[in-house]
Amino acid sequence: MHRHLVGHVGPGERLADPESIELPTGYEIEALVVDLNYPTAIAWEPSGAMLIAESWLPRPATLELEPRILRRLPDGSLEPLASGFEPPINDIAVHRGILYVSHRGRISIVEDGRVRDLIAGLPSWGLHHNTGLAFDRAGRLYFGQGTVSNAGVVGPLELEHLSAWGRTRACDIPGASIVLTGTSYEVRDPISGEARLTGAFLPWGTPATRGQRLPGPAPGAAASGAIMTAGADGSDLRVYAWGLRNPYGLAFAPDGRLFATNQGARPLEPRPIAGDVDGLYDVREAAWYGWPDYCSGTPVTDERFRQPGAPPHEPLLANHAELLRGRPHPPQPVAVLGQQVGAAGFDFCREPRFGFVGQAFVAEFGPLLGPREQGSGTCAPGGHRVVRVDPVDGAASDFAINRSRLPDSLSGNTGGLERPVAARFGPDGNLYVVDCGLVQYSEETGGWMAIPATGIIWRVTHSGTPV
Repeated sequence: MHRHLVGHVGPGERLADPESIELPTGYEIEALVVDLNYPTAIAWEPSGAMLIAESWLPRPATLELEPRILRRLPDGSLEPLASGFEPPINDIAVHRGILYVSHRGRISIVEDGRVRDLIAGLPSWGLHHNTGLAFDRAGRLYFGQGTVSNAGVVGPLELEHLSAWGRTRACDIPGASIVLTGTSYEVRDPISGEARLTGAFLPWGTPATRGQRLPGPAPGAAASGAIMTAGADGSDLRVYAWGLRNPYGLAFAPDGRLFATNQGARPLEPRPIAGDVDGLYDVREAAWYGWPDYCSGTPVTDERFRQPGAPPHEPLLANHAELLRGRPHPPQPVAVLGQQVGAAGFDFCREPRFGFVGQAFVAEFGPLLGPREQGSGTCAPGGHRVVRVDPVDGAASDFAINRSRLPDSLSGNTGGLERPVAARFGPDGNLYVVDCGLVQYSEETGGWMAIPATGIIWRVTHSGTPV
C-alpha cells in the first residue's frame, strides 16, 4: 500500500493514504488511479481494460473540463475514448461489447469514439437525472430516472435548477394515472420573486384541483421517480416500477432480482420532509413505491416526517388504493442506510475468493447541504463510506470507512475516502470504489463546485480466508 499526493486543493494537496481507511481483517485497499476530474462510474471492456467516466460539476473559471470517458491502458496511463456528453454522466456499462452511457436526459452508446443516442428526452430537467444502468440475463436494459422535484411539488430550489423555459413548464411525470387531492402550495420563484400557487405533478404556477386526474407517461416516454426498461437498442421504453424519489444505483443480484438504491426526500420548501432515509430496495415489476406520499413505505402524514414548526403533511394523491394494486402499503426497503447518506452506485459480490458472496456493497456519497438545509436537522456528515448489505435480512455494516469516521476533508486530509459514488466488482473479482474527490459550495455561483484532479479509483483486495 502506498501514499499518494493527489491534485491541488487550494494551497495544499489531497493525500491518498490507504492506512487511514479501516477494512475488515484480511482486506487491503490501494489508490489505483489518481488525479481524476470528478469520476463517477467505471466499467470494463471485454479485453479487461477499465473505462472511467469523468463527469462534471462547475469548476473554477480557469479550468473548464468536458465530461468524457477514459480508457486505462496496461501501463496504467489513461487515454481519451469519447466526449460530447450532456453533464452529468451518472453511469456507464458495457453490454455485449458495447459501451452504454447514462448522461443527462439521454442513454447513449459509443461506437468508434462517436456518441449515438438510443433514448433521448428523458425528464432530467430538475433536481435529479437519469442514473444507474443494468442489464438482465436476457439483455434487456434498465435504468433509474430521478424526480424533478424533492417531494412532488416544484419548489424554490428546483426553480433555481430550471431554465427560463423550465420554470413555467417542467414538472414530475407520474408512472401511472394519478388523482390529485387538490393540495397546493405557495411557491416563490427565487429569481423573479413572484409567488404562485403550485400543485403536485404540475408546472410552477399551476394549482391542483381536487379530483383532477393526470395520465402516466405517453407510450415510449419516461416517468420521473421510476425504474425504466427498454430493449438493448433503446426500443420498447416503458415504466418497470415507480414511486422512488431518486433511484441512483441499479444492480442485479446473483439470483436475478433487480435492486436499487434510493435517496430519500429532504427538508426543502414548499413540502419539507424531515427524517426520510436512503435505502436499498428490491424492485418489483409494476410496483408503486409510494413517492411522494410515502417515505420508505410509511405515510408521509406520520409525525416523524414533520419538520419542526411546520404544519402536518397532507397527501398529494387521492388514489393510493388504485396505485397499490391490493397491497396494504408500498414495499419497504430491504435495508435502511440512514438519513442523507447519499446511497449511490453498488454491486453484488459473486467471487468466493473475495468473500461475502451474494451481498451488496454500496457506495455512500454523503450529503450535499446548501444554505436552504443548514440548521434544518438534516443528519451530517453521514455517508462517505462503503457499506455491506445482506439482502436476506437487511443487515448493513461498514465495510470501508475512514478511521476518523469523517470524510477526509473534515479529518485533516489524512488520505482517506471523500465522496464514494460507485462500488463495482471487476473481472478480476476485486472491488473497485469510485471516489469523486473534493467538492465545495460556492457562494458566488450558489452551487457545488468540483475540485479538479482530486478523484481516485480505489481497489480492494482480499488476501486471507474468504468470509
